[in-house]
Amino acid sequence: MSSEFDRQGLVDIFVLEASEALDVLTKALHPLDGSQPTPAQLQEQYVWAHKIRGASGLYGYEGLALMGSLLESTLEEAPTIEAALWPKALEILQGVAVSFKTQLQVIAGGGAEDLEISAQWKSQVAGLFSAVPSSTSSEPATLAPDYLVPSLDAEVLSYFVPEANEYVQTMEGLLHRLREDARDDESIYRLYCMAHTLKGSAHTIGFTVVCDVASPVEQCLIAVREGRIFLLPDLLKTIDLAVEVIRLLLSRDGGKVVQLQHDVPNVIHALVQACNGESVALLPQVEAPPASAIHVVTSVVEDFSEPPDSGVEALPVSSPLTDEYLLPHLDAEVLSYFAPEAQEYLESLEAQLLRLEKEAHSAEVIDQLFRTAHTLKGSAYTVGFQSVGDLMHYVEDFMGAVREGRVTILPGHTDVLLRSVDVVRLLMRRDPGTLGMLRQRFSDTMQELKRLDQPAASQMVSSDSGAARTVAPVSEEPHDQETVESAKAEEGKTTDSKAGEDREVIRVSRDRLERLLNLVGELVIGRGRLEQRLHILEQLSQQVLAYKGRLVESVHSFEEKHTFTLPSATSSPAADPIPGFNGLSDFGSLEFDKYDDFNILARRISEVTADISESMTQLSGSIRRSHEDMSHLAQLTLGMRDEIARARMVPIGTPFTRFRRATREMARATGKEVTLITSGEHTDVDTGVVERLVDPLIHLVRNAVYHGIESAAIRVAKGKPAAGSIYLHAAHRGNAVLIEVEDDGAGLDVEKIRAKAVERGLIRPEVARSLPESEVIKYIFMPGFSTADQVGDQAGRGVGMDVVKRVIESMNGHIDVESIRGVGTKFTLSLPLTLLIATALMVRAGGECYAIPLPAVREVTMLTPSVHQRVGERSILHIGDEAIEVQSLQQILSRSTVAVEIGKPVVIVRTASGMIGIVVDELLGRQEIVIKPLGSLKSLNRSSFGGATIDPEGRVVLVLDPARLLGREAQALAATDVALNTMASTDLLAPYTETSEPKAAERLLLLIDDSLSIRKFVGRMLESAGYEVHTAVDGEEGLRKAASQQYQLIITDLEMPKLNGFEVIQGLRSREQTQQTPVIVMTTRAGDKHRQMALNIGASSYIAKPVEERALIQEIERWIGKEVAVRQ
Repeated sequence: MSSEFDRQGLVDIFVLEASEALDVLTKALHPLDGSQPTPAQLQEQYVWAHKIRGASGLYGYEGLALMGSLLESTLEEAPTIEAALWPKALEILQGVAVSFKTQLQVIAGGGAEDLEISAQWKSQVAGLFSAVPSSTSSEPATLAPDYLVPSLDAEVLSYFVPEANEYVQTMEGLLHRLREDARDDESIYRLYCMAHTLKGSAHTIGFTVVCDVASPVEQCLIAVREGRIFLLPDLLKTIDLAVEVIRLLLSRDGGKVVQLQHDVPNVIHALVQACNGESVALLPQVEAPPASAIHVVTSVVEDFSEPPDSGVEALPVSSPLTDEYLLPHLDAEVLSYFAPEAQEYLESLEAQLLRLEKEAHSAEVIDQLFRTAHTLKGSAYTVGFQSVGDLMHYVEDFMGAVREGRVTILPGHTDVLLRSVDVVRLLMRRDPGTLGMLRQRFSDTMQELKRLDQPAASQMVSSDSGAARTVAPVSEEPHDQETVESAKAEEGKTTDSKAGEDREVIRVSRDRLERLLNLVGELVIGRGRLEQRLHILEQLSQQVLAYKGRLVESVHSFEEKHTFTLPSATSSPAADPIPGFNGLSDFGSLEFDKYDDFNILARRISEVTADISESMTQLSGSIRRSHEDMSHLAQLTLGMRDEIARARMVPIGTPFTRFRRATREMARATGKEVTLITSGEHTDVDTGVVERLVDPLIHLVRNAVYHGIESAAIRVAKGKPAAGSIYLHAAHRGNAVLIEVEDDGAGLDVEKIRAKAVERGLIRPEVARSLPESEVIKYIFMPGFSTADQVGDQAGRGVGMDVVKRVIESMNGHIDVESIRGVGTKFTLSLPLTLLIATALMVRAGGECYAIPLPAVREVTMLTPSVHQRVGERSILHIGDEAIEVQSLQQILSRSTVAVEIGKPVVIVRTASGMIGIVVDELLGRQEIVIKPLGSLKSLNRSSFGGATIDPEGRVVLVLDPARLLGREAQALAATDVALNTMASTDLLAPYTETSEPKAAERLLLLIDDSLSIRKFVGRMLESAGYEVHTAVDGEEGLRKAASQQYQLIITDLEMPKLNGFEVIQGLRSREQTQQTPVIVMTTRAGDKHRQMALNIGASSYIAKPVEERALIQEIERWIGKEVAVRQ
C-alpha cells in the first residue's frame, strides 16, 4: 500500500474521466452520417475540451493540458474561422483528438507523455489563426450597436450593473496587487473567481458582450494557475484593458459605440493570443471615442435637434428640454435603489472638487473624479434617467481631458463642475414645481460644460466666472494646516478602504426600518404591560400573605382552646367509641386522648395553614424567577431596539461636504479667508436627525463666516492668523449627540444685541441694563431679530436663528450659546440619537397622565415657601440666581384655573421662550415611550402636544411639546383634548399591521445562489409564475433556512462560498425533514461529471445556466406536481 499504488489509482481515475470526455468530443468531430460538422455545431463542444484541459493540468500532464487548451480555444473561436480554412481546422481538431487518445493509452499503461507531440500541434493551431489576420482587423465593423449596448430589462439591469461594477472594482484592486507581486496565488485565484462569476451572470441575463470579454480573461487566469503561461506585465496590462472595456460596456453609453467596436475585438484577440502563450503587442490605453463620435454627442446636446446620420447611436436627448427628459417616469423600485446611490456619488464629487481646488495637480483626485462621474453616468443611463446621464457625460469627458493632460484645471472650472452637481441634485428631487427654473439652469450649465471641453476656453471660463461673481476668490489655507488635513484625509481613506473590503453592505428602505422600529415599540409597550401584571401579582401575593397571617393567628387561638379539650358529658352520640370495641372505657382522661369534631377541625385547619405556607413559598419563588426573566426580557428588548435603531444610523459626517461648500461660497462672497475643520464625522445618528439637521448647521456655519470671522486685515491687526477657523465637532454623550459649531472670530456683540432688543420693544431699558449677558444672548433666537447693519442676500433679514432653534427643539433637543468678545462663539446642539423611541418623565395633573420628553427637562424640585414668591398674578421660583416663572400644568392646558400649590413637584422645562416651572400633582417616574403621531386629530397638531404614546394599561398618554408649551395658540387649542377621554386607544393609535395574503405552502421555494443577479432574475421569474421564493446567499444560509422552514422544492448552485452545492445536497439528504424534498441543481457547470456527482449524492434534477424560463418552471412542476401559469 505504497504511495505508488495511490498514484496509479489516481491515474486510473484520470484516464477514465478524460476518456469519457474525449469520446463525446470524438463523436462530435466524426458525425455518424459522415457529414462535415459546422463551426456552430462544434462551438458548444468546447466545454468537453475545457474539462479535459482542467483534468490534465490537475494531474500534472502538461502536454495533455496543452492539447486540451488547443482544442478548447479552437472550438470557442470556430465561428471566426473563414469558411475556406474550416476543413483544415477540422482536420487539425481531429488530429489533436487522436493524438490525445494515443497519449492517454500510453499513460494508462504506465508510460510518460510525449511533450514534442503537443508542441507540434501548437504550432499548427497557431498557423491556422495567423492565416486570418484580416478578420481581426475588420471585426470592429461587424459588431452591431445592439450587441454592444443590448436592450435589457431595466429592473434586471438595476440589480446586475451594481453587482457587476463591484466585481470590476474588486478586479482592479486585485490587478493592482498583482502588479506589485505577480506570484500572489490568492489574488490570482480571487481574480479568476471574479471573472468566472461575472461571465456567468452576464450570460444568464443576456449581456453577451460582457460574457465574451470576461471568458478569455477567465481562460488566461486558468492557464496561469496551471502553469502554462506566466503572469508577465504584458498580460497584466491586457487584462487591465479588458476590465476597463467591461466597465465601458456596463455604462451602456451609446456615445461609446464606435470606441467599443474597435476595443472589444482587439482585447479579446489579445487575450486569446496570451492564453495560447504567444507574445502580445500591448494595446493602447482605452481612450475617448473618435472625434466624429464626440461631434455626434456634442451636437445632440448643443442643438437639441435630430442628430446627423453618422451610423453611430447618439445620445437620445429629447428635443428640446421636455418635461419627460428632465423628469422621466421611472419605476419606483428602481428609483429606490438609484436615488441613494446617486446621492453618494454626488457627495463624493463635491468633496473631490473642493479638494481639487487645493490639489489641482493631484492625479489621484482627478482619477477619482473621472471614475465617479463615469459610474454615475452609467447608472443614470441604465435606469433611464437620460438628463443626469448626459450631464455627467460632459463632466466625465472634461475630467478625462484633464487626466490625459489636454486641459489644465483653473479656479473657474471647479465652479462650473460644482454647479453641474447642484443641477443633478435638483434633477434627483424630481419636483414638477421647479421645472421652469430647472430647465434654465440645466441649459446654462450644459453650455458652460461644453465650453469647458474646449482647451482654448480655459481662460474664457475663468474670466467669465470672475465677471459673473463680484466675490473674492477663495484664498489658500496655510500650508501647515493643509498638510495636516491632507495627512488625515489619506489616513482616513486608507482605513475606510480596508474596512470596506471586509464589510458587506445591504440597502434597506427607510419605511421598512420604521415599521421594524414600530414593532419594537409595541414590544416595549408589551413589556411594560407585563411588568404591570407582575406588579399586580406581587401585590396579590402580599395580600394572601396578610390573610394567611390572620388565619394563623385565629387557628393558633382556636388550638389553644380546643385541641386538648375533653368532650363534655352531653356530647353527641357521634362521639361514642367505635361499635364493637368497648376497651376505651378502661383508660382515664390522662391515659388516652379523645377527640370530638372540634378537635378534628382544629387539626385540619392547622394542616391547611401549613399547605398555604408551602404554596406561598412556591409562589414567592415563582414571582422572583419571573422578575429575573423580566429583567432578561428587558435586556433583550433594549438590545433589539438598539440593533434595529443602528440600521437607521448614518455617520453625521455624511453632509459635512455640503458645509465645506457653504463655507467656501460665503467666504468668497464676503472676501474672507476661512478654514473649516471637522472632527467626529463617524459619530452615528438617526438618519431622520441628520436630514433635519443639515439646514440648521449650514445656517450656523454661514453665520459664523458672515458675523463671526473678521476680515484678514482686522485679524492680522489683532494678532490673529489671517485665515479664520470654524470648528465643527460631533460626539456622543449618553443617549444624545452633541454638535458644536465654534469659530475664532470676534464673538457676539452683547451690547449691540441689548440695544437692538430695547429698540424693538422686546424689553424695557431699565430691565435690559441689569440683564446678564447669558440672557441677552438668547434674544438672537427671537423671530425677525438681526444685528446686521444692512439687509442683503446673505444676512440682515432676521430669518434664521429662530428657525434653527425651532428645528432643534422640534426634535426634542436644545441649543446653547457661549461667546467671548474678541475670542469667538460656540453653539452647542444637544439632540437625541433617534426620534421614534424616547425617554420621558411621566407626570399626573388632575386626573390625566402626560409625558414630558426627558431631554427637555432640566431638573425636578419641590415648591416650598422658601423658594416661592408671588409677583402680582405670577408665581416665581428662585433657584440660585435664577428667577423662573411657575405655572400649573392644568392651567397651561386650559383645563381649569388652578392656583399654584405649595408642596407639589415642579418640573423645570426648556421651552421656546426660555425656562419654565411646571407644577404637577405627581411624578410617576421615568419611562421609555414610543412616540406616535397624532394622526387624524388635526385639532391637536398645533397644540402643546407633539404626539402620543400608550401606557402599560393601554391608555393614551399625550406627549408634551416643550417648544410650543407656552404659545397662545397652543393654550387655545389644548382644551380639545378633553375629548380623548371618550376615545378608545385603538382609534387614536392603531399599531402597524402588515396585511398580506395567506402563504401558500405548496408554492414555497428556496433559491440558493451567491450571485445577486441570479437570485433577482430567477426569483422574479418564479414569482411571476405564482411561486413564493425565499433566497439564500450561500450554502450555509441555505441549510439554515431549510432547517427552519418547510419548502416544497430547493434550487441550488454548485459553486458557492462557505458550503458548495454538493455539500448542501448532502446536508439536505442527511436531515429527516428534507430527505424527500426535491433539489434542482442550477449551475454553469454543464459537464457530465458534475451532473453525475450531483445526481449520485441526491439531487433530483440538473439544469445548466443560462436557464430557459419555460423549461425551469416545467421542471419544477414535474417534481412538485403543482399546476401554475407559464408565461408564453
